[in-house]
Amino acid sequence: MIQPKRSYSSQKCAWCTGTGKRAVSVGYVISCLVCGGKGEVLVAKPSGPCRQCEGRGRRSINAACLTCAGTGWACVFEQA
Repeated sequence: MIQPKRSYSSQKCAWCTGTGKRAVSVGYVISCLVCGGKGEVLVAKPSGPCRQCEGRGRRSINAACLTCAGTGWACVFEQA
């Protein structure tokens, strides 16, 4: 089966809000684990905000969304 070519767009990372950094505790900052410190993630087109986390990228303050893996974006397979 031949897969169609997908196009991608760069979008702001929801987990770090585009900063590329994540504060672990007071005075201790690490690179974002979702975007690798870049502040942006590649998202397949067409895409939209994740329905599970509403584009926030997290389930709670310390837990990433399992559906979008913390990116805040989901691929849209069917458009209305």
